[in-house]
Amino acid sequence: MKTHALFYPKANQYAVTELSLPEPDADDMGVRTLVSAISPGTERWILRGKHLGTRFPCAPGYHRIGIVESVGANVTDFRVGDIVYGSGNRWKEEEIHTMWGAHVGYSVSRPAGYAFLGVGSPDNFGLETQSFAVLVAVAGRGVRFLEIKPHEDVLIIGAGVIGTSAAQLASLNQGRPVLLEKDPARRTLVGGLGYPVLGADDPDFESKIKTAAPDGFDVVYDSAGDASTIDAMVQRMKSGGRLLLQAQYFDKEACAIDLDAIKIREITIKTTVGYDHQDFEEALAQIRTRSVRIAPLITHRFNAPDDLLQGYELLDTGSPANLGIVFQWGPSREATFA
Repeated sequence: MKTHALFYPKANQYAVTELSLPEPDADDMGVRTLVSAISPGTERWILRGKHLGTRFPCAPGYHRIGIVESVGANVTDFRVGDIVYGSGNRWKEEEIHTMWGAHVGYSVSRPAGYAFLGVGSPDNFGLETQSFAVLVAVAGRGVRFLEIKPHEDVLIIGAGVIGTSAAQLASLNQGRPVLLEKDPARRTLVGGLGYPVLGADDPDFESKIKTAAPDGFDVVYDSAGDASTIDAMVQRMKSGGRLLLQAQYFDKEACAIDLDAIKIREITIKTTVGYDHQDFEEALAQIRTRSVRIAPLITHRFNAPDDLLQGYELLDTGSPANLGIVFQWGPSREATFA
């Protein structure tokens, strides 16, 4: 059996190929992909060849929802018809390495790496929004580590899916989030969420950020990884505040921050990496109840595999401005999660 897949032949190149799948055995299950979504930070770093562990050629991505179509005799946790989240896979082309490999039409693998979402056929809204559960889980972990309290002023650097999700979660804690985003087009995209979105290039930036937090920010949440921006925003923090470093800092020449400025203010630095089961389950619940709104963040939809490369051109160039990019791998489905 063969399946289409998105892969990176080498740094800064992306292409569609066919992968040969093994015959499933008693320990395997077969999963047909319904929706996959780009994880922009991780997949861009892999594309640039800077993510830890990257080996080319490779198949990237870990946002994938599929339906179980076959289970081996030894598989007990899943049944045919289950809707699952995950990117377990293996293929015969040993020269193509996996960097989780979410953007495939079909997979044969052990059940490990999959999470159960429900039974029945989810509608497109549920598929698309829940495909970003990992990013919401990452944001949730950051907000949880920061222990944001009511009425605290929170500055979030970067208005991507993680940053905007963190703003929504900070609001649920009754914090007062402000987003800082350098891209004017992206500021426009997220403006409809109802949070202040500031740009340092705004002629009125100084007055606006002072109005947002007259006494300084209690919390700065970095989801962008730009050292100069972190340094500038540390200057706007209260003494004894908390700084979260949650971006990816693989570009070591550009990520050194001013520790003296942090020390002078006696700021606590917190870090997180990834997410755990609790984070993921909470993220799913928040998306399903729409306490975290993902639909407004989905800016581009493509049919897979035909239009995979269009999505990756957006990721590569950043133009036009984009946030959530999803791929539909099958026909529209009209039922809901059971």
